[in-house]
Amino acid sequence: MRAQEVLEALKEKLGDKLRSPELKVEEIGHRRIRERGFLWAEIEREDLLEAVRALKELGPLHISIISGADVGEKIELIYHFAVGYGTPDGEVMVNLRLTVPKDDPVVPSICSVLPGALTTEREKIEFLGVEFSGIPDARKIFLPDDLEAHPWRKDEPELSQYVRYTVAWEAKKDERGEARA
Repeated sequence: MRAQEVLEALKEKLGDKLRSPELKVEEIGHRRIRERGFLWAEIEREDLLEAVRALKELGPLHISIISGADVGEKIELIYHFAVGYGTPDGEVMVNLRLTVPKDDPVVPSICSVLPGALTTEREKIEFLGVEFSGIPDARKIFLPDDLEAHPWRKDEPELSQYVRYTVAWEAKKDERGEARA
């Protein structure tokens, strides 16, 4: 499927719910020139599941990762998908951006549509404090169970204690004559 077709199909399915779509297309290849497309758009959290279902209808769908960042009063999530994953014509990269307020950082889990999203959703729970409603397993996978801080949050009050601990640990290693990593 070509990038323009993906964009048109999403516009047809989502209408005004797909905001600010931008499409970039480049030619790749040496012996066989083909198109690689990149689509960027914004959606609201309540439209996320509908958007993922629409993408899945277009062909094999793969989620690469969910990027996340603290952007002040909100948390921004970017879902990076490959539509047409593993097909001879290649993939169209679709990036859907949404923001949630820090005082209500709840997003629907997409694991019911794409089970492979579980690890990246769990990572965002740990590092940004985002909650995913309907996630089948919300246990920590990277950070210690007793660490309540969310390291990617700029306003995290517990993080300064954790950072000081790390700095103090490095200083003790220097006192023992151990090399820093």
